[in-house]
Amino acid sequence: MDQSSTILKSWVPKWFIRIIIFLVILPAVSMLSGYSGGINSAASYYGLDPTDIQFSIVVYYAGIASFYSLEKRFFSYFASKTYSLMSMLLFTVINLLLYLTQDATLFFVLRFLGGAVTVALIGVTLSLLFSQFHSERSSILGYTVFYGTLLTSNSFSYLLDAYIFQNFDYNALYLAIIYLQIPGVVLMLFCIKTNLRLHVKRFPLLHLDWKSFIIYSSLLSLVGYVILYGQYYNWFESIRIWVCVGIIIILLTTFILTQLKSKRPFIDLGIYKYRNFRRGALLLILYYICKGDISVANTFIFNEMNLDSYHYAYVMFFNALGIVVGIGITARFLLGKRNMRLIWLAGFAFLLVYHIQMFYVFGSQANEESLYVPLFFQGMGNGVLMLSIIMFMLMAVPKSKNLSASSSGISFRFFAFTLSLALVSFMNLRQASVHYHELGSTVTTLNPESSKRLQFYENAALAKGTSATQAKLIAKKLLAKEITNHTNILFARDYYYYMGVFIFFIMLGIALIPHLHFHFKKIGTKLIPI
Repeated sequence: MDQSSTILKSWVPKWFIRIIIFLVILPAVSMLSGYSGGINSAASYYGLDPTDIQFSIVVYYAGIASFYSLEKRFFSYFASKTYSLMSMLLFTVINLLLYLTQDATLFFVLRFLGGAVTVALIGVTLSLLFSQFHSERSSILGYTVFYGTLLTSNSFSYLLDAYIFQNFDYNALYLAIIYLQIPGVVLMLFCIKTNLRLHVKRFPLLHLDWKSFIIYSSLLSLVGYVILYGQYYNWFESIRIWVCVGIIIILLTTFILTQLKSKRPFIDLGIYKYRNFRRGALLLILYYICKGDISVANTFIFNEMNLDSYHYAYVMFFNALGIVVGIGITARFLLGKRNMRLIWLAGFAFLLVYHIQMFYVFGSQANEESLYVPLFFQGMGNGVLMLSIIMFMLMAVPKSKNLSASSSGISFRFFAFTLSLALVSFMNLRQASVHYHELGSTVTTLNPESSKRLQFYENAALAKGTSATQAKLIAKKLLAKEITNHTNILFARDYYYYMGVFIFFIMLGIALIPHLHFHFKKIGTKLIPI
């Protein structure tokens, strides 16, 4: 019997449920990308530093990562339709409270709760997706549609954010997310059966491991805080960083001991015994670090190319197209049981091509058309690597440990995402400072080119009717701004160059390490016969 026939009403076609799932996921993605695309707007609205807004994104991610294991108990207890409605209701309330408040503390708390509720929405949509495919193919095809939808939703949410930030106050974003949720909610409740239960076995809500949840969520939040604010407070020159690191060590030790003693651990640490899972975790972290530099390109696009939010959103559709192509091809290869290392090499090769192309795009002559091909390749790399690495990690452990593997995978993505934010910030401060001093030492009155540029700006100011004194000040400010812009371009080129070299060595490792491991093992058996 077709499983979808027990879930959907008889008149609903299978393809329609995927549209519903897209509409359900889109508000959650908008809640995240709205901050990514409007950090300065959010910082101004809440009276915070841009780093604080970045931390709110990290807190949202921490809510997702820490609540994932606990959410499954709630999901299995309630009827799926009731559970979906409750989750969407909570999501609406959280966004309504965010719309009504400007309090910074409440903002961070609501961001964490928003991440936790997002897990509930993801749980329902994933189960609906898996129900649409044959059991042998459900994992691959389900995750293909889910991650494809999740990644491509960013382009649509950028378009929404562009409209809001240009026409309304920042907090209107929360109302837009609420309204955006209505079509998905109505269609889902209308199309799935009333007493639907996607989980056959019902678990009571007794003995929920709240202790492990609190420890784990605190641990992730503090790790994110130290990584993101470490540079801000000069690392271990600050007592607060020392205190945070001390608490992290205590929490980590407590969490590990608690899980080892528990009969039903929050996260089964036995997954780390599997070598392929450890390999997949390392590869996932490396991949997220490589993809994190899209923020550097975004800064260049907005500040140097002066591309407005609308045009940026349209350009990002080329990225979405690349994701669809990459994730679709990868799904076919995974179903055909192709060599996983070749898939990874292809994915990182796409990212390497993207970095090489963007290295040459960064410059004063860049235009909108020059972004299409690089962003397409970046999308291809994302689609190939996201799906293949996630599936490799899940297949590396027994099915009984898949929940722990998924939860740990989200935590690794959280860690790598935060690390990439900190790395970009560190490199920006370091390289921009180096280039600014190098340029500053050459831009003097003794330099004829500098004198010509100053005179040009001064004449332009005088032509507009300013006094001679004001014209000199304006000319100096314009020249300083030009130096800053050129410094930012040089930083972007440096970052993409170093990241391109980093990706090359990752590919080299993927290609050679298994062969080297085999030969070292062979040599070892000859030297030390057993």
